Amino acid sequence: MALVRPKIRDDLAFVVLDGEAVIYDTQNQNIHHLNPTATLLFELFDGSATVPDLAADIAEAFGMPAEDAEVQIRHLMRQFRKAQLLEKASR
Repeated sequence: MALVRPKIRDDLAFVVLDGEAVIYDTQNQNIHHLNPTATLLFELFDGSATVPDLAADIAEAFGMPAEDAEVQIRHLMRQFRKAQLLEKASR
């Protein structure tokens, strides 16, 4: 499996209010609202870390198995891709 380094699109405008993100996609003219967990990952998707790296860090911080964290990260990545919030080339 290729090591993916998820990266949010640079052209998105977003603000975090009370731990939740509101994102405006100027290209598609859509607004998205993220809960605190999704907001945390959204901010970590800067293209610098691989999914296993992110999973290890999150697992350590939240005291959970890295495999469980990775499943959740990949699920959220699929949702972000479907909403077109990630860069196309995220490897």
